[in-house]
Amino acid sequence: MVKKYRGFVFREPSEKSKQIVLRDQQVLSPSYTRSYGFVMSHGIGAEVWDVDGNHYIDFAAGIAVLSTGHRHPKIVEALHQQVDKYIHIGATDFFCQEQVKLAEKLQEIVPINGANEPDQIMTYFGNSGTEAVEAALKLARYQDAKRTHVIAFYGAFHGRTMGALSVTASKYIQRAGYPFIPGGVEHVPYPAKSAEDAWSDAIGFIQKFVFKKKVSPDQIAAVIVEPIQGEGGYLLPRDDFFPQLRALCDEHGILLIADEIQSGVGRTGKWYAIEHWGVKPDIVASAKGLGSGFPIGATIAHRDVMQKWVPGAHASTFGGNPLACAVASATIDVIREEGLLENATKLGNYTIERLNIFKESHPSIKRVEGKGLMIGVEFADKNGNPIPHFRNEVADHCYLNGLLSLGAGESTLRIAPPLVITQSQMEQGLDILEHVIAKLEEDMWV
Repeated sequence: MVKKYRGFVFREPSEKSKQIVLRDQQVLSPSYTRSYGFVMSHGIGAEVWDVDGNHYIDFAAGIAVLSTGHRHPKIVEALHQQVDKYIHIGATDFFCQEQVKLAEKLQEIVPINGANEPDQIMTYFGNSGTEAVEAALKLARYQDAKRTHVIAFYGAFHGRTMGALSVTASKYIQRAGYPFIPGGVEHVPYPAKSAEDAWSDAIGFIQKFVFKKKVSPDQIAAVIVEPIQGEGGYLLPRDDFFPQLRALCDEHGILLIADEIQSGVGRTGKWYAIEHWGVKPDIVASAKGLGSGFPIGATIAHRDVMQKWVPGAHASTFGGNPLACAVASATIDVIREEGLLENATKLGNYTIERLNIFKESHPSIKRVEGKGLMIGVEFADKNGNPIPHFRNEVADHCYLNGLLSLGAGESTLRIAPPLVITQSQMEQGLDILEHVIAKLEEDMWV
């Protein structure tokens, strides 16, 4: 049913949608963070339909996962071809050519410090971004028994399993109620480009406070960082941060881990976002967009680092499942063949330019920032304070008007559509977003 009110077109959920939501609430964990009642029926590319037949532009991409969009024919074909061969082998104990093929493709695209030739790069496969981070932390600490500590950043999200949670500091609710989170982690302020305070000098903070007052640099195994903070609010770092951080790590023999779970695999117009700053990490954690919706995680490192592990030091029964590896290999092929890095750059630049023009006459927008198709729109009140309730209303009303979106940070809306999104689809989505912001501002700024 469609209703109109003050310029909005509301798509009222049918009894069918309501019943599915009610059934969900009876049987699934309440720990999920659903904000509106979208119940999916099917999708293609950057468009989706709910069980009531309503059409939406997808600016969420399954939390920046669907890099090649919904049901890309080459992804579906790769999945079917592998299903017809075999579904599982257990690559912990046997050999899997789909894993080998994917690892060889990753050698070609992942930036790793000191790897001058592709064969100097090795990969460990898991099932998710959290597992990729867990493996990265274990691998870094495994190098030297004396180096037990890790430096991470406030605002960072690295996952919710206990090891990954130890370096996560995005929202307190994610850590609340878990008294035995592993230690050995020092959190420091993230040097956001948009920061207005002195804490934006993360390198200075590490040198003056962590190294001198808490932990000697020879006890630090690694620094883990998102090139662009995702759940923290789609925040870009200062331009000088990564070159300085690389130099700091090199000076003290510390490994640099890039958490590229949300920002990697073409999301920002580069294969991996850290490439924007001309820096190569020692370990890369990759997931989300790598599998085009199929669960996979990858921890990629220099051969000299990865070969420190011995058989049994780390493994996973389902990690690098042949179906997931086949899909991930096809994902890399599609991104290359269809010019999706270029598409992300082109449409990302268009989106940022358009929203910055819109921002000039809409006071609720404090910040428009991003790279490629990883863009954040932050909202604030007249005094510059975050207004999460307004951001939530924007997301809810976008949904009611045909646009799927997600929040990030305290009051940021993320724009992270499939990399296959077209100019026309992007324009439609932005039309809805701008309309919603303008209408909600009428009440906010009275």
